[in-house]
Order: sequence, then structure tokens, then C-alpha cells
Amino acid sequence: MRAVVLALSLALVAPIFAPGKTYVYNYEVSLMTGLPEMGLGRAGVYGNCKFLISAIDQNTLINEFNGIWLKDHPNLMSMLPKIMEPETSIPIKFEYSNGTVGKIYAPEKVSDFVLNFYKGFLNFFQLNIKKTHNVYDLHEAGIEGVCKTLYSVNEDVKADRILLTKTRDINHCQERIYRDMGLAYTEKCEECQKVSTASYRYILKPVPSGIMITKADVNEIIQFSPFSEHHGAAQTEIKLTVVFLEIQNTTITPNPVEYHHRGSLKYEFSKEFEWTPLQFVKVTDLQVQIQDLLDHIVTHNAEKVNDNTPLKYLELIHLLRLACNEDLEGLWSKYKNIPSHRLWLLEAVPASGTTTALRFIKEKIVAEDLSVVEAVRTLAAAVHMVTANPETIKLFETLMEDNKINANPVLREIVFLGYGTMISKYCTESDNCLVEFVQPIQKHLSEAVSKGETEDIILYAKVLGNAGHPSSLKSITKIMPIHGTAAASLPIRVHIEAIRALSNIAKKESRMVQELALQLYMDKALDPELRMLSCIVLFETNPSMALISTLANAVKSEENLQVASFTYSHMKSMSRSASVIHPSVGAACNVAMKILSPKLDRLSLRFSKAIYGESYSSYFMLGAAATAFYINDAATFLPRSVVAKTRAFFAGAAADVLEIGVRTDGLQETLLKNPSVLDSADRITKMKRVIKALSHWRSLPNNKPLASFYIKLFGQEIAFANIDKPMIERAIETYGIKVLKTMLLSGVSFNYTMPVMFTEVRRVIPTSSGLLVELSLFSAAVAAAVVKIKPTLSQRLPEDFPLSRLLETDIKLETEVNPSYAMATYAVMGTNTPIYNQLIVSRVKFNSTLPSKISAKLDIKEGDFKIEVLPVSAPENITAGSVETYTVARNIENPTVEKITPILPNWFSISSEIIEEDDKQKVPFFVKRYCTKHRAIGLKACFKVATENAAFIHDTALYRMIGSQNASFSITPIEGEAVERLEMEVKVGAKAAEKIIKQINLNDGAATVLSKLNKILASNKNHTLSSSSSSSSSSSSKHFYKSSSFSSFSHQSSTSSSRSSHSSRSNSNSSKLSSSRSFSNSSRSSSASSLASLFSAESSSSRDSARRSMVEIQKLFHGNKQFLHKNIANKPILKLTYLGFPQQKANSHRFRKSHKNQVFPFRILKHKPDI
Repeated sequence: MRAVVLALSLALVAPIFAPGKTYVYNYEVSLMTGLPEMGLGRAGVYGNCKFLISAIDQNTLINEFNGIWLKDHPNLMSMLPKIMEPETSIPIKFEYSNGTVGKIYAPEKVSDFVLNFYKGFLNFFQLNIKKTHNVYDLHEAGIEGVCKTLYSVNEDVKADRILLTKTRDINHCQERIYRDMGLAYTEKCEECQKVSTASYRYILKPVPSGIMITKADVNEIIQFSPFSEHHGAAQTEIKLTVVFLEIQNTTITPNPVEYHHRGSLKYEFSKEFEWTPLQFVKVTDLQVQIQDLLDHIVTHNAEKVNDNTPLKYLELIHLLRLACNEDLEGLWSKYKNIPSHRLWLLEAVPASGTTTALRFIKEKIVAEDLSVVEAVRTLAAAVHMVTANPETIKLFETLMEDNKINANPVLREIVFLGYGTMISKYCTESDNCLVEFVQPIQKHLSEAVSKGETEDIILYAKVLGNAGHPSSLKSITKIMPIHGTAAASLPIRVHIEAIRALSNIAKKESRMVQELALQLYMDKALDPELRMLSCIVLFETNPSMALISTLANAVKSEENLQVASFTYSHMKSMSRSASVIHPSVGAACNVAMKILSPKLDRLSLRFSKAIYGESYSSYFMLGAAATAFYINDAATFLPRSVVAKTRAFFAGAAADVLEIGVRTDGLQETLLKNPSVLDSADRITKMKRVIKALSHWRSLPNNKPLASFYIKLFGQEIAFANIDKPMIERAIETYGIKVLKTMLLSGVSFNYTMPVMFTEVRRVIPTSSGLLVELSLFSAAVAAAVVKIKPTLSQRLPEDFPLSRLLETDIKLETEVNPSYAMATYAVMGTNTPIYNQLIVSRVKFNSTLPSKISAKLDIKEGDFKIEVLPVSAPENITAGSVETYTVARNIENPTVEKITPILPNWFSISSEIIEEDDKQKVPFFVKRYCTKHRAIGLKACFKVATENAAFIHDTALYRMIGSQNASFSITPIEGEAVERLEMEVKVGAKAAEKIIKQINLNDGAATVLSKLNKILASNKNHTLSSSSSSSSSSSSKHFYKSSSFSSFSHQSSTSSSRSSHSSRSNSNSSKLSSSRSFSNSSRSSSASSLASLFSAESSSSRDSARRSMVEIQKLFHGNKQFLHKNIANKPILKLTYLGFPQQKANSHRFRKSHKNQVFPFRILKHKPDI
């Protein structure tokens, strides 16, 4: 009873406005965005005006705006330009009672932007003052939402005034007003980013029956950093001031127009995401502007991607967001027959993300104006880029019922999975997630179960899994492997998909999913694979300490080692987690590990495992995690299922980036048909048997899949397929044989361009001024390639030639490839309105181009392959990147002009005090160039870096990004040592030993090196087995050593040495050894057998001797590096050929094993020096 009496005794006091009077206030607003240090460049908005308030009746007041002007602030922008004067001259009405602003009324011609500006002024009059309390807190409604507010009231009796302070904690709100875009797939860490707080100070004057505000000011800070905010953050500072000026004895006359209810004091969103912060586009004729932009993009990217194309692509997307259906139809009718323009249009339309764009795509697919490839690409992009709302969900529902879509399995799969994704996106961003959205799929699922259509059941289960709607849990339970139900008899593939479908539902209803998953896990009569999948789902529900301890105790008594090993490894991996998204899971797993026996850690890879690896930096708030699930069965040769997934952490948010899963049921059966696969044998033999077993895939029935896989992107399944015999045959015929024949008969010539918008993440936050602060991240890239392949055949082939004809044909392919790539990323913070932009921008640009010209000669029958890399003209920098941070100001009155100011000035003072010009510090500038020369190929590579950043203020990651950083990489020919071409030759088959080993040009000094080499090889000869001899070719007339080998050279060591010395004495001016030498037939041996005999001796002493010989040879060549470089590398020709030796030679596999790390050498042709 005392509590009730106390509550009734509290009296409220509020500002009053007497009827028949007009109260005049001066209102001053400023928003500044940048780093907190003084002296750095900032983006700002400033306004100063008068507001007049008159009381129409006791609870209704009228508010009038009277003028706005700028003070002497050359770097700031006016808040309301002159073009807004027609709107600002209209007064608005609002209800006001007991210090609370109620309903607001305004004519329709007053835009939401201007109305929100009015609300910023009225926000000052939202006061809940209690006479009997000096300090108290409550949740108070304001322009940012219903947030926790702390009041402190002090009475200054001498000055006859009341000093009031209220602080609004925008991080703790019952109803927070903001809007996100592009964050539907992320999990957020609410404690990682404390973004905003606002402090109000009032000077109140007591008057009869109330109080009057004489002066008030607001100081609000919104800060953000992609890294930990303890090490600095960018901020927007909002300062508002209201000063009472006078009371006039006149009243404000409302306009003679109809006033409508326009909401309350809370901020009203309109079309904020239609205003891009990257460009200020004034729309005059939208269709003409889009056409001009498309023409510009296509013209400037014909041969190579222009550096500014990603920004132009983002501008095109922005314009398409403003387009109506008639505009899109007009563009389509003009460009549908122009391939270059058609490609850019079809890539940009789904990226615009509007309902109009999705309707346009639907109409074109139904009308069959798009090819299957185009339909797949546009639909797949639209699923993830189109804004989810009831209308877009309805459009996907109509596509699901379309007969043409259902006739194509790929399109049907994309549409159905996309329908679930659209529901998931809408339910994430909206509180009104109706059960009617998933009811069509639930109905389809019930019908498929009754008809026993397994493939349809799997599809509908995947759709419900994508949607993640809690009401789907009942439908999914009906196909769960629960004993005593009809679903227990369904195929295991259905049970697997039903359990996987729980993952997204667990994010919304974790408790319900935990109960079901735990029930499945504890059912020991269930298939072990299903129990392990239930374990995976349990850990995705963010389980509590009690639940994880329950699992640990269950593992202690688990009889199935596959399940025990999987659960133990999963807990052990998660115990190392350091991320801030779900820190309690890692702590609980650490406790569970103390319950379990470490003996489970000794189980081999024959048992199922869960592997989790993570790298996270709390300083950078950046990290990545990878998980692999390996589900095995003691009765199988290969693992039954393998799943790999990656997860990314950035700026206090986490997202499942990619997940790929593979099942191998049919493949297991195929391998088990060959029992020899399971026999104990060495690794090479087993691999041969597996390949032989797989080569009989054509004998498989058409309806039996070899394997199946699925792909998830950002937690949403985007594709799945069964790999069966018809699919393999189609792939070989369409993408293998057909492409090969086309390339050989007519060649290939095409110019392909692929624009992609990687990221568009935006958050808009209303401030106490009624203006928005936007945090955005945009990323777009354009890749292009010009490819020309010209074939030359030794004989003319018919159009439908058999592949066996290639064995009788010499093929020459001349290829020119010119790939180019450009990427741009923009991080933006500041004020973005349809009237002006005041922003701080961090821009990352990257571009690369690497042209190449390759000629290949192929003689398949003889096993001769020769590849030549020819010189091409390349740009100065093949790769360049830059990071720049600056402020930008734009205004609708002059949209083509933007003012860009670097954040770092040339001179800077860290002290906030006023100092002399000579005491200012120059911003440090660092530039460095690193170069290396590769004379063997005649090229020089250089890396240049230049940076000018704010690390001298605070040496943190954020301040290192502020400023300007540039890096470039270039490859240029060495002056005077130009390379004519690079060659690589490969010879395989039984005649590989007949190919040249090497040809070199030596001078007389070579005798010393060769003599030492002979001694090493001769000493090794006594410890090696003799190799079988083989015939060799006669000596060549082109100064090549044919049939020469290390063993044959060793056999003739004495002869060779004597001849070399004799030649040296007889002709001192001779600079070359004779290249024509005759060897007796008995001394000739194949290169393959000779080299094999050197490295494949049977006895251990032979192997040790060979190893010592090779060490000595390496030392010999290392000590004579300068000699060899002078006499070999700098000569006009150096040719090294890799030989493929016949497999039937004895011990040849040992030789291959010893040389498995050898690479194909190159032949280098250099320009001869002028004589």
C-alpha cells in the first residue's frame, strides 16, 4: 500500500506554452565526422535558424521554421539549401502534454527529410521531470527510439533556475530505431560495438504553473571502428543548441491545406537506401542517363578493364534502383541484341535489388527471352541481392508454380531454394514473419511424403531449412527418424536432410531444436551417421554448460567408437575457440574435456572426427574459422560423408561464408565390387586398383548416383546435385569433347567481362538532430579477358572426327590471353541525404593485368610436347593498389562538383594548444623500392611502396589506414639482356631416352670442371650395379650430345679428359670443345638406365655412395657457379629437356621417387650481342 501512495504522490512538471503567445527560439546544429584529434580534415554540416512555437489549444501547438544561414565556416555545408525553402515555409502541428511530444501533423508536400529535421528540434521538449526525485532513470521515447535515460535535477535557488541533465544510452533501448542492409546473414556481437550516447543539459526557469526552457544543448557521439575501439575510432559528433529569445504577442497562422498524421517523435524512414553515398546523381532523364552510362562502360572496357569501372558499375546499379518497369523494358528492347550491353544490363539489374528488377527477370524467364545460362545467373544473383519483402516472396512463389521453371531441373532448384532464402532474409529484418510464407512448402512436403517421392521430399526439406521458420519444426519432425513413427522407414538420405534443416531454425528457436537434437543423439538404435549430425546441430544452438556436460557424460558410456570419437574431437576443437560471438561454448567445452578420458584422443583417422581451427584477433576484431566433419564407417572403404565449412569474423559480426558437403554412397558400392581394392598393398598399387575400378563407371545403372554434394553460401543452400552416369556423360560431351573439337577446328576468339558487386553493407542511424549518420561498405570488381586461340593442324579434320585421329595429327596452338582485373572498396561514414553528402571515405583500389602469348606444339603419337612463351607488351605496373582516406562534400545545388579534402594535412600539430607555425610537425612520408633481377630469364621484378599515414599520432591499425598508401609491382626486361622466348620441351614414352639431355657451349676452362665430375662418377662406378644397355641415335650435326649420359660419360672419362687437354694445348685460341665425338657401341647406354643405375642400387652401401656423390656434385657446381654462369647462362642458347623414361625399366619407380620434386626446365633463347 505504501508503494501505491508513493507513486500517486509523484508530481510531473513540464514546459508550458501560453495560448495567444509565440515563443521564439534560436536553434544551432552542427555535425562533424572524422577522427577526434584536432587539426585533421573533417566532414561537417552546419545550420543556424529560428523556430517559433504557438499554442492552438491546450494540447496542440504549431511549430514554424524561420530561415537558415551559415556562419563563417568555409569547410562546412548548409544543412537546408535554398531549394528546400518551399517546404520549410510550411508550419507543422504537434500534440504536447505533460512534457511529452505526441502525434505530429503536416501536409503531404512536406518531405520526410524536412519533417525529421523538425523532430530534431522538438526532441528538446521531450522531458519527464519528477519533482520528488533528483536522480532517476527510465525508458523514454525519443527520435532514436525508446532508450534508457538517466535524469539528474539540481535546483539553483539563488539564480532562480533549475539545472537538469539527462543522458540517453542509445546502446540500451527497448525499441531501437535504425535500418540495416546486407546484414541478414550475419550474427552480431552486441557488446563489441558501443556506438552512441547523447547528453542533454537544460537551464530551466520556473514560471507559474510550470517551467520554461531558457537554454539547452546536446552533445551526441557516434563512433565506429572496424577494429577494437580501445585503439581509436572514427566518430560523428553532433552538437545542438537551443536558446530562448523572446515571447511575441502574435500567433502563427497555419497554412490553409489539409494536415495529415505523420507519426510521432520517432524517426521515420523513407527511401534512405536509394541515396548512395558514393556519387551524387541528379536525375533528369533516367533512361537516357542509364544509356549514356552503359555506352561509357562498354566503350572503355573493350580490351582492358578501366580502373574506374567498378565505381561506374556501382553508379549504374544506383540508377537502376530508381528505374520503373517501363524504363527496364525500354533498355531491354534497345540492348537485347547487342551482346556487350546485354551482359552488363543483365548483371546490374539483379544487383539493384528492387522488386521491379525481380519482376523484370521473372517476365523475361517466362517469356524465354533469356538463355538457360543467363536465367541461372540472374536468378541466383537476385536471390541474394533483391530486398526481401512480401511482394518479392510472392513473386518467387509464382515462379515455383510455373511449368517452364519446373521443366528445367536447375532453374527449379534455384527457385525453390531461393524461396526459402527470401523468407529467411525477410524474417531476419522484420518482426512480422508470417507463417503463411512457409505453408505452401509444408503442403508440398506432406504430399511428397504421402506419394513416397524421395527426391521431392529432400528438396522441400532443404527449402524449409533455408527458410529457418520456427513453424517448420513440426513438418520436419514428421520426416525425422523417430522410432514409432512412419518416418522411420524413409531412406537415410531423407533423415540426413531433415536433421540438417534444423541448423537455421536453431538460430531462432534454439531451445526447441536442442531438445529434438539431444533426443536423436541419445537414441543408440539410430544410425551412427544421424547421431553425429545431431551432435553438429547441437553445437550450432549455442549450448549451455549443462547441455555440454550431459553430452560429455553420455560419451563416457558410449559403445559406438565412431560416435564417441566424433563427439570428443568436436568438443576438443571447440575448447580452443577464442571468438567473442559465442564465448560460453568454448568455456563449457574446456570443462567437458576434464570429464572425458584422454584415451579417446588416441583413436586413428579410421574413426569419425570433427576438426575446428580458428584464428581470431581481439585487437583487430578480425578472424576466420574452418571446420571439417569426417564421418566414417568401419564397413566402408571411403568416408561416408565429408563436410567443410568456413566462418569469418569482422567488426563484431560473424558469418558462415561457405560450406561444402559430399556423400560417397554410390562410389563405395562401385569400389567394393572390386575386392582387390581392400587387399593390403602399397599405396601405388591401391591407387591403380581404385582408378581401374572407377574406370568402369559406364556399366553403372542410370538411376544410381555415384556421389552427391551440396553448397551453402552464407548459411543458405544454393545448389545440390547427384553425380550419376547421365550427368558425367553430359559433362564430358558438352564441356569436354565438344569444346575440344571446336577449338581445334575453328579456334577460339572471345572477349568476356564479368562485373560483380561483392559487398553492399549499410547501416543508417538517426541522431538527435533528426539527420542520419550512415556506416557503409561497398565493394565491386570487374574481371575481363580477351582470349584468342588459333589452331594449325598437319591434316584437315572433318567436323565430327573421332578423337583417335589426334594421334596422327601434329597440332600447333597459338594463344593470346589478356586478362585484366579492377576492384574498388569504399568504407563510408557520415551524413548522407538526398540534399547533400558530408562523408569521410576510405577507398581501396586494386588493378592488375598480365598479358601472355603462348605457342604450343603437340605430337601426341611420338610424345613430343613443346611450349614457347613469347614476349608481349605489358603495362608499366602489372599490379597496383592504393588505400586513401579523405573527406568529401557534395550538394544538390551543384551535383557535378565534389570537394575532396585529405584527412592528413601537410603539417600537423598533435597538441591541441595554439602554437606557432614553425612548431608544427610535418607528416612522415615513407617510400621504398625493392628490385630483383633474374638474369636466367632476362627479367627484372620491382615492388614499390609509398605511405603517408597517421601512425605518428597513435600507432594503431586504424590510424595506419588513415592517409595514403600506394603499392605497385612491375616486371620489365633487363636492359641489354632481352629474352627472345622461353621454351619448355617434354618427351614421354619409350623413346624418351633418345631425346637430347643438354647442349652447351663451353670454353677451354670447362676441362677442369668436367675432370672433377668424371672422378666423382668414376669413384661411384665401383659401387653401383651395371645398367642394361640400349641403342642410341647417331650424333647430331647441330652440336648436340646425343645418347650421352652420366654413366657413359664416366665410362669414357679418361678418353674425354685426354682429348680435352690435347685440344687445349694444340689450340689456345679455341673457345669451344668439339661437339662431334664418336663413342663405341659397347660404351653407349640409355640415359634412363644410366641415371637409374646411379640412384637405384640395391645395396645400402651403393645408395650411400650415390648420395655422397650427389653431394660432391652439388658442391662442385656451387663452387663453379661463376664459371658456369659465364659460359652457359650468358650464351645465346641454353636448352634443358625433361625426359619421361619408360616404365618397364627395372627399378625405374625408385628413380622417379628420387626425382619427384624436379620441375620442367626451360629453354632460354636470348638475343646475341652485336659484334
